[in-house]
Amino acid sequence: MWERYVLTLSRIKLVAFFYDTYKAFVTSSFKLVCYLMSAPAKTHITYLDSIRGLAAFTVINDHFVTAYNLPCENSFCKDLLDHSPLHIWWDGSAAVSMFFVLSGLVLSLKYFRLGHQADLNSFKLMPYMTARLFRIWLPYLVILLISAAFYWHTVNNPLLKTALPPTEWIVNMWRNHALTALAMLRESFLLSLPAMVVLLPQAWTLTIELVLSLLLPIGLLLAKQGSLWLCLFSMIAILLLGVSPFLMHFALGLLIARYYTVIANYLMPKPWLRRFILLVGLLFYTAMSTSEHLFSETFMWIVTGLGAGFIIIYALSSHRTQGFLEWRILRQLGKVSYSAYLIHMLILLCLTPYLLTQLELYSTNRLWLWLSAWLLTIVIVQLLSLLSYYFIEIPSISLGRKLINGLQKNITLNKY
Repeated sequence: MWERYVLTLSRIKLVAFFYDTYKAFVTSSFKLVCYLMSAPAKTHITYLDSIRGLAAFTVINDHFVTAYNLPCENSFCKDLLDHSPLHIWWDGSAAVSMFFVLSGLVLSLKYFRLGHQADLNSFKLMPYMTARLFRIWLPYLVILLISAAFYWHTVNNPLLKTALPPTEWIVNMWRNHALTALAMLRESFLLSLPAMVVLLPQAWTLTIELVLSLLLPIGLLLAKQGSLWLCLFSMIAILLLGVSPFLMHFALGLLIARYYTVIANYLMPKPWLRRFILLVGLLFYTAMSTSEHLFSETFMWIVTGLGAGFIIIYALSSHRTQGFLEWRILRQLGKVSYSAYLIHMLILLCLTPYLLTQLELYSTNRLWLWLSAWLLTIVIVQLLSLLSYYFIEIPSISLGRKLINGLQKNITLNKY
């Protein structure tokens, strides 16, 4: 009798256990489904990072070519690589246009998750501005400090003589511009850089990037009133107020973000239209090199910006292109693109000449020296950029987030 009672009690406990387990599973599953349904759509698109990485790679190529000329033995080769669409692999000006269109797209994309109207309920001005400052400014300050140390070493030592002679542009960049500690300090203020930036001459784009990104709230409000308002504001600001033409690039990126889904759905089943858009985009994108002296500089910047926009539109509507841009090596280029943009001039100025002196021990052939120095410079930039990404960029972003969280906690406490 007692054994039957124990057996029955065990069975009841076993049933209760399975019931509680089933109940916990159902409850957890329900919560998970509710979370997934309410969670915001993914707004970080990795293939856009790859495009940014390729643009940064193009800028590095541009500066290497400007520092050591093209590896051409005759004028035909030089004209072909310099004044045709083949210039695209070292067209730094076009790459800058791509940077600003991508910036407008990436920064605004998450605010158009629910449709054409920007969702500004989640937009917090101070956290956004703080995050941008720590994302752009703090890594710049660290690399600037490192560049200052190498500047003193470089200008106080004789110029290395190499079989592949450098151009006056790279030789005079540091040696012909004496900098005091105060002058270096002035170059640390991204929002008000001096007319001549010596330590990191590419920093002029960072000033524009920072200003434009801080203007994002205005752009979102204008876009909420209508795309025409945003376009009119940008054109008036550029033509009448003397604002940088890159404002148009940023606005174009914002408009692509607004109609991202519509554009993709419309163009995906139309391969011939996509290819036509790509062709027009490439022609516009490389227009600076093919028709440089025919139009004003501002007009050409706008044209290259339109080209960058068309190329991005093609990419967002082509699964094959997206698959190509998802290659690991391209995603790696995109991940470290900001660090590569910051440090590559430092490598060109301080390390590439030493590389050339070592390469000369094997051969003094111009093509060999050029290709070898270019390849080694690219590899070293990428390796150092990876270190910079993990030890400078990531800590800077984390520090910005901690500051934002601290400020938000203080604001919450003050309310009560």
